[in-house]
Parts: sequence; structure tokens; C-alpha cells
Amino acid sequence: MHSDLEVQQLIQSDFFKIHKEIVLGEEMDVFKNRPRSLLDFLNNSAHFGDKPYLIFQNRTLTFSEHLELVKNFSSYLKETYDIKPGDRVAIYAANSIEWIVSFWSVVSLGAVACALNGWWNGKEAEAAIEDAQPKLILADSKRIERFNQQPSNLINFDEFAFQDLKNIKESQFSSIAEDDCACLLYTSGTTGSPKGVMTSHRSMISNTMLQLLQGAAVSARSSKLGVNWGQHSPTSLLTSPLFHVSGLSAGAVTALFAGTTTLIYDGRFDAQKILSMFEDHKVTSWGGAVPTALKRVLDEAEGCNQTFESVLVIGGGGAPMPPKHIERTKSIFPNCKHNFGYGYGLTESGAITIINWGDGLDAHPDSPGQTMPTINIELRDDDGALIAGDNQEGEIYVRSPSVMLGYFNKPEATADALRDGRWLKTGDYAYKSNGLYYIVSRRTDLILRGAENVYPQEIEIILDSHPEVVESAVVGVPHDDLGQEVKAIVVLHNDISFAELESYVRSHLANFKVPSLWEVSKNPFPRNASGKLMKHVILDSTKQTMIEES
Repeated sequence: MHSDLEVQQLIQSDFFKIHKEIVLGEEMDVFKNRPRSLLDFLNNSAHFGDKPYLIFQNRTLTFSEHLELVKNFSSYLKETYDIKPGDRVAIYAANSIEWIVSFWSVVSLGAVACALNGWWNGKEAEAAIEDAQPKLILADSKRIERFNQQPSNLINFDEFAFQDLKNIKESQFSSIAEDDCACLLYTSGTTGSPKGVMTSHRSMISNTMLQLLQGAAVSARSSKLGVNWGQHSPTSLLTSPLFHVSGLSAGAVTALFAGTTTLIYDGRFDAQKILSMFEDHKVTSWGGAVPTALKRVLDEAEGCNQTFESVLVIGGGGAPMPPKHIERTKSIFPNCKHNFGYGYGLTESGAITIINWGDGLDAHPDSPGQTMPTINIELRDDDGALIAGDNQEGEIYVRSPSVMLGYFNKPEATADALRDGRWLKTGDYAYKSNGLYYIVSRRTDLILRGAENVYPQEIEIILDSHPEVVESAVVGVPHDDLGQEVKAIVVLHNDISFAELESYVRSHLANFKVPSLWEVSKNPFPRNASGKLMKHVILDSTKQTMIEES
């Protein structure tokens, strides 16, 4: 049972009522009166009429205008490109109105939106396209320029006149089942190749219901404490990329169902611009406050003589939240005092999984919190046995209606991640104490650079392919602003400049993955008996406990 009184009361209401159903062969807690596909979200959005749904640069799109665009574009995709249920359509672009309209148009046809990482270079995008085999690619000019060879069947957002579309035929949305795949959200695996997380309509609906439940609980509690929720129309600032589950599912998708205006941020992250948008648009919520972004905004805000009273909710995740950030946020944004929250989740779990806010956050700011309703978590040891007691570290396993269908076209990786009973093996480690979870590590050596996941092995594979590199080890080191930065340690055949190695990595990977720190090792790296690199020993030779056989 969730410990918050407001959550307990809400799940007794008709809208948030929970009961048990069979989901993909397993009995789970689900929201009884939930929508049954994302089409219900689209149809429901008509009720919001002329209220703004999307604001981007100098453009505003109402809910009615958005629905009309989706009908027209989905009809165009069906008639011109024969997009049918189950077909994949890739979206490779920066956040924009066109990105969101395209997503809704694709899923309304029962097709699968493949959200490619807009930070990828051309080679990485081409690898994902080779994996997904989309029938059509939707992209903006900047990303199209990254391709070594322009793909066929491509629509350029910057040259396509969405507004001029008219219905080719009367639009008829497809019949869609809850467990049909809605989108692929790509996450780099430890093998270095991108994996498409198959996210179902059910997963996105479940995540939206949890977002609404959390929002209603926060509103109910803080209203009792004097926060005025009716002062401004709900307006959410979207800074998270739409190719992330936080930007797409928790952001644009949830906003459509809730009738929330979404202000889309564009361009390089700029703290002063964020604050100006808060003030100019009377932003009420910002859910993309990953620690690095939040710190920059707080630093900038401290020099202002404004209180930003419209901002009622700030929340984030993606990396551990320093307690000092929480206290500074409550001071600089006074109406968020009772409404700041952060949590834990991952793409494979469908986003929101564990969350902390209110009294729980005040008392335990170092914990991402407790599980949300319909979410089940177990901690298991390395043999897969259940850890029942408190204060014992174990790997996090998650089971819920939000958990992914699997990895696209990767049955072995799916079998490794989804265990018996549809328990998701996360690779993250935590311990539990008095109902709260505490994350102790995120996927062994994962680097969290500004809340972007950087997998060392992906970089090591590239470095090791260089003819002058004997072997490489990539690690994360602390950084005041980014949280961590990427460091590469290399053993070389012959001398080569770090600039040359940096250029080599950049030619294969996105900029945020390119090491900013370099070191040459004169000795071979320490490895265990199975040949695995012992990075903790590379960083601190005093931790060498292995005895190498001669």
C-alpha cells in the first residue's frame, strides 16, 4: 500500500480505481477505467477545442488544430506511402510540432513510431534504421545532412507543408489492441549496438495514468497547504527530447490526454532562456529538471530578483538528485515547496516506477522514493533469489503493465531482460529501508553525463578498432556541472595525439559520447580470470585483489 494519504484516497475513486487483470499471460494490478489505446487520447482531445496544445517558437497549435493535422497527415501517409498497422516509421529530428504531429499520425494508423536519437550522428542513425527497417523516414534538414547516403522514402519536415494537407479520403483511425506496439525508443545496450525498446499502447496509457495520479495527489496535498492551482492555466515546459520516454510518454502523450498546454523548448539548453520562458508563458510545471539542467537554472535564477510564482511543479530523474538542489529549488521557486519530486525509472520499465515527493522527500531527500500503484519491484541477489530484508543490496526487478514488450528483433536480449513472470531485470542495484528505495549503482559502469546515458563499451569498441590502440577503458569521472564526464584510458602501439583519437571517436559517435579526458597507460590493463576488465583497479591499483596465473 502506498504510504501517501492522497494517493490512497485517489485510487478509491472511479477514475483511478485499480483491479487485477491478465496482462500478457500474467495477473497484474491495472487501472480499471483506463483508455484502451492511444486513439482514445486523440478522440478525447477534441473536447479541449481551441485551448493551446503545442507552443513552439512563434507558433501555437490548438487541440482542435492538432487533431485535424493528425487526421490529414495520417490519411496522407496511408494513401501516399501505404502505411499500415505494424509498419515502422522512423522519426529523426529535433523537438518540434511536426515531431509530435508525426507521432500521433503514425500511431493512429496502428503503425510503429521509431524515435531515433536526435543527437546521433549519421552512422548511428543508419544503424538504427538498418535495425528497424522502417517503410518511411521523417526527418529535419539538420539530421538529413548527417546521412552518408540519403535514404529513400524520406519526408523532410523543413520542406513539407503540413498545413496545406487536406483529407485525401475520410480519415478512419485503425483498430488497435492495448498490447500492440506503439513505438520503438532506442537505448544503447552494453554491446554497443542500439536496441529498440518496444513500447506498447498499454505501457504509455499506464504511464499517463500514473502521471495523472501523481499530479492529482500533489495538487490535493499542496492545495491544503495554501498553493493556488487555479491562478494560471496548466502549461508545461518540455525540455526533454521526444526520443526519450520522459519527453514523449510523460510529456507530449500525457499532455494530450490531460489537456495541458505544452511549451516546446528548442535549441541548445540555456538557463536564462528557460527562466524567460517561465515568466513570459506563465509556465506552471517543468518535468525535465534532470540534475545538470536544474543546477544551471538555479545558478542563473539566484541572480534574478524574480520569484517565478507561476511555477508550481518541478520534477526530474535520469540521475541521482543532490539534496542541495532540492533545497535550492524550494527557496527559488517558493510555490514548488510542497510539489518538488524526483524518481527512478527506465525506458524498459515504461518510465515512472519509483517517486519521492512531499513529506517523504523532506525526510529522505537521498531516496527516489517508493513504488507507484500498479508497479511491483523485487530486489534479487546475483543468483536471482529474492532479497526480503531491509538494507541489503540487490538488483532491481520490475513487473507492471508499463514494462516493455521486449527489444525489437533481439530475442536473446529480450530473454535476458524479461524473466519468468514478465519480471524486468534492470541491471540497476538498490536497497530498501522502511518502504523507500535507495539506488546504489546504475548498470555497473554506466556514465551519466548531464542525464544522458553513455555506455563505455560502445566507445571502447570504437577506440579498440583504431590501429594504434592496443586496448582501451572508458570511465566516468565527477564533473561539477555535468555530474560526470567521459574519460578514456588507452594502451598504445605507437604514439598518437589525443586530438587524433578524439576525432576518430567523433567520426563514429555523437559528440556527448566523445571523451573529454584522456590518459595513456604504459602497462596492460588488469583483467579477471574470465578476461573481463577490472576498471576499479585501473582507477585505483590498491584495489587489485586478483592474483594472475602465470
